[in-house]
Order: sequence, then structure tokens, then C-alpha cells
Amino acid sequence: MSLIDEFLDHYSREFDYYAEVARIVQQKLETSLSSHGIRAMVTSRAKRPDRLRDKLSNRNRKKKYKTLTAIYKDIIDLAGVRVALYFPGDRDRVTGLISELFEEIRPKKSFPELKKPKPGKRFIGYVATHYLIRLKVDSPNDPENRYSATVVEIQVASVLMHAWSEVEHDLIYKPETGELSPDEFAILDEINGLALTGEIALERLQKAIQRRTAKDDIVFKDYFELASYLSQRALKLNIQSADIGKVDVLFEVLQHLRLDTPKRLDRYMNQIDKSDTTRPIADSVLDKILAAQPKNKVNSISSLISKFLSRSPFGPSDGGDTEAAIGFFLTQWIELETTIRRLAPSSERFRVLPVIHAVLKLNVPEKLSADIRRMSGLRNLLVHGIERPSAASLREAGATIRDSILPSIRALGKSGEPPIQ
Repeated sequence: MSLIDEFLDHYSREFDYYAEVARIVQQKLETSLSSHGIRAMVTSRAKRPDRLRDKLSNRNRKKKYKTLTAIYKDIIDLAGVRVALYFPGDRDRVTGLISELFEEIRPKKSFPELKKPKPGKRFIGYVATHYLIRLKVDSPNDPENRYSATVVEIQVASVLMHAWSEVEHDLIYKPETGELSPDEFAILDEINGLALTGEIALERLQKAIQRRTAKDDIVFKDYFELASYLSQRALKLNIQSADIGKVDVLFEVLQHLRLDTPKRLDRYMNQIDKSDTTRPIADSVLDKILAAQPKNKVNSISSLISKFLSRSPFGPSDGGDTEAAIGFFLTQWIELETTIRRLAPSSERFRVLPVIHAVLKLNVPEKLSADIRRMSGLRNLLVHGIERPSAASLREAGATIRDSILPSIRALGKSGEPPIQ
């Protein structure tokens, strides 16, 4: 048995494993792209053994494989995921999500590597970004850990570019099709030009959607329209944060409070600290909305967010009464935020000072300040993050806020000294 045959026999037995790790990456990307309001089609696959044989035979002429390990190191796309973007302008946002979701094992690779057409062509060819990633290990007991050493290639391009690339690849690089004629190469080059023209049209379409979703009387019908509005409005307000962030929770809250129009949402966009580059825009807007709600609405909003997050793949992972745990923690956190802001001077309350900035001004012991920052981090992880805090950790944190942090903050308010300097 040749080394290539031995590898293919070995790989065939592992095919389901590679298909599963690709599916996991696909699912994580699909969920994250949707929650961030990015339109895309995400597909995954493990490389078919019959297709792999031809690739190995061609590469072996140069590589001269000596071991199975050498082949595994050389073939990096046994598990692959494709992200076909509706709008090419979302590429940079996808780059940020991939960095957050996965462990990147080498810098991204952008195509075309040459910024001018190859000899004999009028157009630049394949335009895309490729990533090599591994799944992040969140905890020793995570069932996905068995896949964490496996490399997955993610290819990000527009829907039009993926379609053209598939046609070109099957015709040029598959030996069963035969050698193409100069006329056929010219037609493929022409189709590439149409795909590139189509990308320009998609970019114009995205801008047209942004203009439509900025109109005062429109009602956002989904995450994507909300994300479009946030992007356009942030540009007009010169908000420096480049990250729109997750919009799914914000969208649910806006619908619940009937704030789901540009005219009603502008009030909260105008309150954002324009120089803050550390927080995504959707996070800041949600914080402003929650801070402005009367106490009698806090429980209903907490219940809404709890139900939504308990259904999310990125919600708490240990089952049980996760919805109740989320609701308990969020109710305590919002009460803590409200209490801290009540202690702020009127000028600070008018600005709706971010709670952690307010805490930094509080005349409190360092341990209390550290505990509040830790609770804030857990809250941000739950509402905006991609990791999965357990229901037990949320219940414990909620109890800490209720039994320790809140009484200490209230005691400061009753003391003779103003807590905020």
C-alpha cells in the first residue's frame, strides 16, 4: 500500500470527525453572524476522500511525502467552512468575530496576493480572506475539547465571488474536465469581471439599505435592519467605536419597549460617549436604555432577556433552571446599576454615566470596587459575550450583589460623606 493510500484509508475512518468539527465551527459562526446583524450563508464540509486523492497525487510530485504526519501538516483544509457574505463591506466585522470566537493559528491570508491581473487576464481573480483556526478550550469538561487540536480553514468572500470561484476551480483544477481552451479561459475571466462588478452593486445596495433604515418612521423588522441603522447613525455622530456588536438582545428589548424606530432610538445613540473605543455600540445603547427605565419595568425587561438568553447557544451550558438564574442575576445587577446612578450628582445622572466609570469615582474600599467590576464583567459576558457562564455562577453572583454589594453601596448613600468625588 502506498503512503497516499495509507493516508486515505486512515482519513476515511476519521471523515465523520472532521465533518463534525467543521459543523461546530459553522454553527458558531452562523449564530454569531446573525446576532451581530451580518447577512451571510455559512456552509461546512470535510474534504471528500475521492477529491483528496487527486490533490495529494499532485502535491506529492513536489513534496515527496515521507510520513503520514507530513501529509497531515501539508493538507490544512481537511475541515473547511465557507462564509458567503451578502455584502462585501462586512468583511472587517467578520474578521473581528473570528478573532473573538476562535484561536487563530496564523495571520489571515488575503486574496488576491497580487493587486493586478495575472498575465493574459483583465481582472484580478479571487477576492477573499482565509483563516486557519482552532476551537477555543473553555473548560476541561467541555465536550468540544476533543476537537480543539484540529485545524479548520474558514474562507470569507461575497456570495458572488464564492460562486465564481467554485466554477473556476472545478473547471481548471479538476483533471476529469480536460484542458480548457484559450476561449474558455477568456470567458472565465469575463465572468470574474461580472462578479467584481456585482460586488460593487452589493456595496451600493448596502448603502441604500442604510439610508432607508435611517428614516425616522421605519420600524426595524429584524437584527439586520437594526445593525444597518446603528452603523449609519454611528458614522453620522462620529462615534469612534468601530464595532457594532451583538444586536440580538438589543433588538428584543427595543421591540418590548416599543423603541424600535430610528426616531425613538436616536435619544440613546446621542448619549453614547463618542470617544469610547472599547465598547461595541449595541452594548452602549442597551446600557443607556436600561439605565433610563423606571424600577417597575426592570423585572419585565430582566425576564425578557432571561428567556432570550436561555434559548441562545451561547447561554449557560449546564441546563436546569438557567432562565431563572439569568433573571435573578440580571435583576440584581440592574438594581445595583440604578442604586449607583442615584448616588451620582445630577450632572452625572444627566449624562447617564457608565456604571463602571461611576464606580471608579466612588469613595469605596478597593475590594468592593473590585467585586463590582467582576460583576460587570460577568454581566457583559452573559449579555454580549460568546462564552457560557454557568447557571450556578450566575446564581452565586446574584446572591453576592443582593447580600453584600448592594447593602454596602446603600450604606455609602446614607453616610454623611458624598460617595462620588
